[in-house]
Formats: sequence, C-alpha cells, structure tokens
Amino acid sequence: MASDDEVPELVDVDEVPELVDAGEAAAQPRERARTPIAVRKMERDKVPITLLTGYLGAGKSTLLDYILTENHGYRIAVCMNDYGDTTDIEAKALQFSNDDGTDPTAQMLALPNGCLCCSVKDLGIAAIEDMVAAQREKIDWVVVELTGLADPAPIAKSFWANEEMGELELDSVVCVVDSRNVLNQIDETREDGSPNECQRQIACADVILLNKTDLVTPEVLDEVASAVAAINPTLRVYRTDHSQIGLEKLFNIQAYAVPPPTSAADGCAECAHSDVNHAHTHGHHAHGITTTTIPLPHLTAQQFAELHDFLEEFIWAGKLLVDGADVVWDGERPEILRTKGYLVIDGVEKVVQGVADLFEIRPALGSGNAEPKLVFIGRRVDTRLGEVVRARLGL
Repeated sequence: MASDDEVPELVDVDEVPELVDAGEAAAQPRERARTPIAVRKMERDKVPITLLTGYLGAGKSTLLDYILTENHGYRIAVCMNDYGDTTDIEAKALQFSNDDGTDPTAQMLALPNGCLCCSVKDLGIAAIEDMVAAQREKIDWVVVELTGLADPAPIAKSFWANEEMGELELDSVVCVVDSRNVLNQIDETREDGSPNECQRQIACADVILLNKTDLVTPEVLDEVASAVAAINPTLRVYRTDHSQIGLEKLFNIQAYAVPPPTSAADGCAECAHSDVNHAHTHGHHAHGITTTTIPLPHLTAQQFAELHDFLEEFIWAGKLLVDGADVVWDGERPEILRTKGYLVIDGVEKVVQGVADLFEIRPALGSGNAEPKLVFIGRRVDTRLGEVVRARLGL
C-alpha cells in the first residue's frame, strides 16, 4: 500500500483562520469569530489521522464538502482518493497538475477556510507522511477518505502499525451509513459466506453517522440502529441529516488509547449486558458478524500474563488453546475483525486494541468508569470464546 513516489510541495496558505475550541464549535454560528481550538492545546507529538469510510452514496462527500468549505476552525488536510466517491466536491473537481504537465501522484490545494485538499492515487503511508512533513505547522488533523468498497481494517492496521516510526497516529475510523439503504446493504451475501464491505466497515468503525435520517421513519431508524449495534456494540453513534455534525464529535476520539465506551451517543445505547458472557446477534439480519463481550475481574499479574499469551495465540496464530489442546468448533475458527478491551492489573489500567491479526495492550488514558472486559467483533464469534478465556484465566 505504501508509495515511495515523491509528493509535490503544498501551496502556501496565505491566511489561516483562527482556530476554535472544539467544545464550542457546534453551538456557535458559523460566521462568528472563534477562539483557539483544543486540538492545538493537546500538544500531541504526532498528527492525528481519521479514516473516513462508508458505503457508496452514504454521505461521505457531503461531510467532506463541509470540512473543506465551512469556517469550522480546524486546519485539516483531507486526502481524497482519486478513485473515490467524492467527485461532486468542487475542490476535487479543480485541475491539479505538475509544472511539466504530468499527472502527479498527490497534489495539494489550499482552501479559504485553512484546510488543505489532497488528491491522491495511492493512499499509502509514505505519501501522506511526506505531505504532513511538508506542511506540519499548517495541519492540525488529517482525514483520509476511503472508497465505498474499501475494507478499512487493513488500512487502519497499516497506519496503526506505523505509529512508532512515523509522524501520524491513528485516532479513529469514522463510518457514514445511509439509513435508507443500509439494512439491504448489511443483508447482501457473498457466495463464500464472508462478511460484505458494508458489514466490515461497520465492524471496524469507532464512530458511526446514521445519515439521511430525514428520509426514513423513526421506526426504520431504530431498526437501523439495532442492526448496526448488533454488528458493533462499542460504537459512538450519531444520527445526522446531510452529514451535519460538530466536528468535535469526530475528532480526538483516541479510540486506540482509551477503553471502549460503555454507551453510544445520541440515544443509540451500546448493547451492554451484565451476564457472564454475551454474543450479540440480530434476528432479522443474519449478516454473519457477531460480537461477544466478556466481562473480566481485576486481574493479577499472573492472569494478565496468561491473557496476553492467549491473545498472541488467538489473534496472531489463530489458535485456541485450553490445557495445551487446540480447540476448534464446528470445523472452523473465528475470524476476528476488531478486538477491544479494558483491563485492570493489580490496580494498573490498560486498554486492548486490535485490528484483524494485530493487537496492542497499552496504558489507558483514563477509564471513564469502565468495567473490565474484552470485546471481540468478527465472524463465528460466540459465547464459547468467553468460555475459553475464562478457562485460561482460571475463572
């Protein structure tokens, strides 16, 4: 995915608007003068990056149009795939070219609201790193648009795995869904039975916009919310019309550094359960992706070491070992799309984050009163996975 092609220098931004406090942005009229934003005050060593995904026609273009044209106060570099879905955005329709007339791999356009628009053929890490390095003082955030048919998991995995070496840190994956059509999109089946693109996008996301709410009834919207939560109950969910939302709800999520939320936003509550182990399903939409939430006690150092070994064996090697024996049920192993968790080990708080076959355990940036748990999202995930975890931990 990475590209070693040289990225042309960005054009200068003559006037950058004053930045705005993220907590006040949504409440203030767009034309009102604003105060400096919390994004600058966060003093993050790296530039945060948000991956924007969503099925064809969901409303990504409307959201990006807002980012690129409104005076919201953020200085955002938006990287739009040349083969993406946002062809109706005016900035994207402008002609980009090198001085010699050749078609470059990536070009930048400075916009009046202080944002930068980047048209790229390859959303590789190297190209985006070069762009950030060239205009580091003019960029507070990077948003990368993925095509409507893209699986965000391997892309998120690549950016996340590159954090220690590069200038970017993955903040979150934001998914826009079309409330009119998403139920049918979730129900689309593949011949091999594997999850389709819409299902994978929802499963990998940290934030969901249930968009086009003005075009469906409240009953349908509730059904959509239920279907989405059945795939991924750890989401922050917002109901939107024309993708209108305060950007502070999309930025600084720190999804790879804080525990999974105990409830989702805007009335779409997480399917939280207090039973020992629960696998979420949705009876009307047999989409093949399930979630199991495994409540955990506070762990000893020895139990944590055992859990770490289990995660390495399961996520990296695909093995489920109990008493040294590899457990396989129904002739198939689970396919894990996302792993999330919050642990307390001898009073020390840690978070677990994983995408596909990559996972990491790092110190938590505050618990938010979370209860210790592990959450697995994927295919063929059910309560038996919790039984294996409890057996390994001696619970």
